[in-house]
Amino acid sequence: MRGWLTFNISSIPQQAWIISATLNLRLWVKTPSNQSQLGDPTGRLYGVYALTAPWTDWGINWANQPSWTDKDSATSPVPPGQGGWYGPIIWMQWDLTDMVKDWRSGTLQNNGIVVKDTQENASLLYSTQFFTIHQVPNQTYYPRLVVTYLSPEDVYGIAIAIVAETVLISAFPLRARKSRR
Repeated sequence: MRGWLTFNISSIPQQAWIISATLNLRLWVKTPSNQSQLGDPTGRLYGVYALTAPWTDWGINWANQPSWTDKDSATSPVPPGQGGWYGPIIWMQWDLTDMVKDWRSGTLQNNGIVVKDTQENASLLYSTQFFTIHQVPNQTYYPRLVVTYLSPEDVYGIAIAIVAETVLISAFPLRARKSRR
């Protein structure tokens, strides 16, 4: 099983410094490990890879899926617990900071990502699934790409605050008192 996602990052200012980018996908269900041939043990790795060709939401299928690159890929282990409609909200996370930086700089085309098991040909069958925007009760379950960045204006404001604080500290130095015995 594979999943394809795309995120529009055009609202991030071109001059911004990207601090971090994290992909969050809600774990839907794992086949219980008490079934003899199926199960998702904690620790199984799922990888996220940048796609090298464009695709469309309703046009993609197994036969025409775009290829991907290992450049800036990330892995995440399946966490403990069980999700589901009524289960707890369990998220998997991947650090995509380098991938998003490359998308912004243009060194990597933003065609989206594919999420896939890193051991697709393993003899034990697995069934971890994630929600998509087409099969969720509300936005709480949507896949999320959380990007933290600083714009040059933010950095300028921080620099002024640091300079002002340094001036205040140097203008009013603390004096140590010596105690006499």
